[in-house]
Amino acid sequence: MKKIAILAVLTTLVLGFATSSSAVDIEAKGKIQFQMNVIDNQNFLSTEDGGTSEDDLNFWFRARTEFRFVANENLWAVLYTEYKNRIGNGHINESASDNDDGLYVKRAYLQYRYPGTEVLTSAGILSVNLPGAAAGNIVLADADLGTFMVETPITDQIAIAGAFIRNTDRYENDGATNKRDELDIFYAALPITIDGMSATPYFAYSVIGDKAVNDAGATLPGLAGPVGSAQTKNANAWWLGTSFSMDMFDPIVFDADIVYGSVDADAKDNDRSGLFLDASLAYTALDFVQPKILFAYSTGEDDDTANGSERLPIISNDWAFGTTYFGGSALTETDFDNVEQLGFWTVGVSLEKISFFEKLSHDIHFLYIQGTNDAGLIKNHSANLANITDDGNFLTDEDHAIEIDFNTNYQIYDELAAIVEFGYVDVDLDKNTWENVSARGGKTDPMLKLAVGLVYSF
Repeated sequence: MKKIAILAVLTTLVLGFATSSSAVDIEAKGKIQFQMNVIDNQNFLSTEDGGTSEDDLNFWFRARTEFRFVANENLWAVLYTEYKNRIGNGHINESASDNDDGLYVKRAYLQYRYPGTEVLTSAGILSVNLPGAAAGNIVLADADLGTFMVETPITDQIAIAGAFIRNTDRYENDGATNKRDELDIFYAALPITIDGMSATPYFAYSVIGDKAVNDAGATLPGLAGPVGSAQTKNANAWWLGTSFSMDMFDPIVFDADIVYGSVDADAKDNDRSGLFLDASLAYTALDFVQPKILFAYSTGEDDDTANGSERLPIISNDWAFGTTYFGGSALTETDFDNVEQLGFWTVGVSLEKISFFEKLSHDIHFLYIQGTNDAGLIKNHSANLANITDDGNFLTDEDHAIEIDFNTNYQIYDELAAIVEFGYVDVDLDKNTWENVSARGGKTDPMLKLAVGLVYSF
């Protein structure tokens, strides 16, 4: 009954807007996709070698619909719904969240320009994305959070934006108390655009409640040190960065990002600070392929746990090179987001938009990934590292990985695409570093991914 009620409420809401005022125009767009995933050795260890048993074959369905209720060019509201389900694993679930199957409201917000000005105000639950040019933002991106934002142009070349952002149950403590369980962010940016170049310097400051914990009830791993001591007081964090794009030498296009962040916690071993930078160089003049050179670097841990972490603090990132190890897949439920562990450098080559036949294109990615975390941390403190795993997500300076992706997109219609993604990742963990950490002792097996999907965009 509750499941039917959700559908009824959403239908009534949409129809209510449609009939309540003839002055409101309703626009709808969205994406509906069905996919099959075959993923073997997802944690880089086969069951024969002691790895976790897993379902290699899974089917997923996801439907996202965005309704825009437009009063005029200066006032509108958005209702964004999502239904997601692993086929054969339940049905509509009225309490679904970002990581669950079911039907739920993903975003809901209003936007308006103050009369007679270009000042745009956004308020509600919307997708938050800090600036990112090369491959998305590493700190905070594609996160549906409660936000109040004001942005306005100052001149034709310079604009300004400021926002207050609060988590919406992403880090909510489900325990007996709700006191100090928020993660609040104060954000400011200064987009600058001139002929052939653009940049968006930004600053973000966050107050992290000591009860702002992850689903397991532990200190947030992306904001804490390698030991993960429990917080007893609010922590403070800040980030300073910029995105940068240059196409003045078109067809050569250069994109880059750099950000430094720091967390000041009550316990010294929960302090965290680090640097991340990335860059891509693309050549866009060829009709049949777009080659691109990729590079990224992030600081890694030293061998001392008492001084906290030397990795960049992150909240919820959407950064990815390639389409497997770091995420970046065009199909949902195939991303692994290993960038959340950080402490790596990578160099790679992408051949994108390879096309010799109409409506058929391919992307190929080659990546070499090397850890920047001190191997001595694992050798000397492995028994106390709550926020570090040995499944290939955390790489030391003695570990590396190789990724190869081959992806195909066939446009059956302008709105309907058939997508096939193949990914291969081989992680090489140093046995002398990891031999005493777990039963696997540094052993790994290559991970294989095959994803096939249909995506209807409207």
